Amino acid sequence: MKHTTHLFILVLSLQAIYLPQLEAQTVRRGYSWSAYDPVNAMVSRIYAQAEMIRAQNEAEKDFAAARQLHAQAQSQEIDNWEKAIRKHWELQLYTKKKRLQVNQARQVAKLEYLNNQKWKYSRLWERLKNHPELSTSKIQSGEAHNFLLNRLAVTALPYNYDDIETRYGPEALHDLRLDEDWLGDITLSQDGFKFPADQEVQDQIDNWPYLLRWQQFNSARAKYEAARQQAIQEANETDKVAVDSIQKLKTALMEFTRVFHSSSETWEWAKAHRRYSQHNDARRFLAELDREIRRLEETGDIRPFQGRSGYDPAIHGEHVVSLLTFMNRNGIEFAPARPGEEYAYNNLYVMMRALYLTVAEEDESIQPEDLSRRIDAE
Repeated sequence: MKHTTHLFILVLSLQAIYLPQLEAQTVRRGYSWSAYDPVNAMVSRIYAQAEMIRAQNEAEKDFAAARQLHAQAQSQEIDNWEKAIRKHWELQLYTKKKRLQVNQARQVAKLEYLNNQKWKYSRLWERLKNHPELSTSKIQSGEAHNFLLNRLAVTALPYNYDDIETRYGPEALHDLRLDEDWLGDITLSQDGFKFPADQEVQDQIDNWPYLLRWQQFNSARAKYEAARQQAIQEANETDKVAVDSIQKLKTALMEFTRVFHSSSETWEWAKAHRRYSQHNDARRFLAELDREIRRLEETGDIRPFQGRSGYDPAIHGEHVVSLLTFMNRNGIEFAPARPGEEYAYNNLYVMMRALYLTVAEEDESIQPEDLSRRIDAE
């Protein structure tokens, strides 16, 4: 600013000194004095320099404002970046927190489910133990036996059963001795296939349902039995069943099923005598035969006709403990009792209940936790 002021003072002084003389000379000669006047050129130069200095000052101001805006933009960008990072980690923490809450809720739900199962098992055991007269249906259906089998599997049944090192004395084992007269009346089940407990390979079907024994089904039943006997005989000779034999067996069963379902007499008889259960038993029996053939198609092994090798007391043991150990080891369950087998199921149930009474106090699966106390404490 000082330089600009000095330049303006110098310009005004020069104009006051030389401007009157230059005007006079220019008028006499007839030319524009400013075209050749050195003073005017000097003044113009001084004005240009002053404008340049002013422009430089304005530029400095603009550059300073631009630098300030640039710094503000960088600061804002850094703030936005920090906010984005903070938002990202907050979202991550929120997600992990929610995941932990969900996992915790799932674990609590699982624990509550297991505790509810304990309450269920505890109530069922109390009923079976103290009120067997109210559990007749569960005994005949095998549900009571399967419950006791599962409970004994985690308490009293060792994987390698040894008569010498057993926790039960000789007298107890004598009381738990299997009766071969009713062992054959216990029906076992494995993967949906049912078979008598003491029977290995069932060469022929002895217990056809009542409706399937009607005279009008004799021809279809005889064809199926012949095809089945041929498959069993072939398996005994070669250890496998040929595809042709399996197809003949399947065709015979399909024809037998078609004849039964197309018969209106059986259904009318079931409605008239209110024997719907017998009609359903016949349908389920045919479905079981079809599952046997399906298993035979997959493996070519004859054992699907009885699920697995039956229980042999001479090999596996003559006590209820050895029978239950055999079943637990091979994944076998009790199937519902067939007509006339109820007495065997009752006898076996009494033995299994007496056996479980000795270890029930050690079984944590029938000892539920009182969650109400925990809620009150919280």
